[in-house]
Amino acid sequence: MSADASPPPTVSIVIATYARLDQLKQCLDTVRTNVTTPHETIVVGGAANDGTTEWLREQSDVRFVPETTREGATKAYNKGFRAARGTYVMWLNDDSYPLPGSVEAAVQTIERPDLTDVGMIAFYHIMNQPPNQLDEVRREGVAYRIFHSRLLPYANFGLLRRSLLEKIGFLDERFYFCGWDPDLSLTIQLREGLRVVGCPDALIHHEELMDDRKKEDLAVFKEDNKRLHAKWPLWCCRIRRRRWQWKHRGGPPYWRAS
Repeated sequence: MSADASPPPTVSIVIATYARLDQLKQCLDTVRTNVTTPHETIVVGGAANDGTTEWLREQSDVRFVPETTREGATKAYNKGFRAARGTYVMWLNDDSYPLPGSVEAAVQTIERPDLTDVGMIAFYHIMNQPPNQLDEVRREGVAYRIFHSRLLPYANFGLLRRSLLEKIGFLDERFYFCGWDPDLSLTIQLREGLRVVGCPDALIHHEELMDDRKKEDLAVFKEDNKRLHAKWPLWCCRIRRRRWQWKHRGGPPYWRAS
């Protein structure tokens, strides 16, 4: 039976990569070990001519979407999401990986009957502590965090229904490298009226490798953030947040699944 004819996986894990073959190998090896729910792994990239393309074509358990030119992380993720067959989709960076049981915990949370108003699960992940931290959990002395944008929670790494992502129209490709993930979270909350909640048992190790590739992208970080601020004016989000909190008052913290 061909891959297309086989039953769809529960989760499609999309990884965008460029010029980080060693990190990508670690990411894929860890996914193979730590993710037990039925899943497919889709890797988009390989335009760096560093051996990534050749190596990926030898991985029989990876669906590889090659790129001949680098078009940015947002377009790369969209290529993977459009190819996905899973009930749920999630994403990873090539320098990140889920801890054991984390993907399973995210799926169990989004499927809870008392959380029907949840649109996306945010993974807690390793990241230096910026001023927009929303919550933190610790495992074996390591801090894993989620953050907020415009005073609303957002997922640096998230899991959501593929049908919802298709309804939204996938990621906004006006963002090149960053900004798309808070934009996705804000869209789910402010346009679709659904919640983004963190799952304390869904943890992502993120190396945040600052190599030459990432340094070259720092200039577009600022431009992407400008686009985000222009798309979601702060005063508008504050008003919507007050209405949103009023709707959900009296329940558990709106940003964390208990």
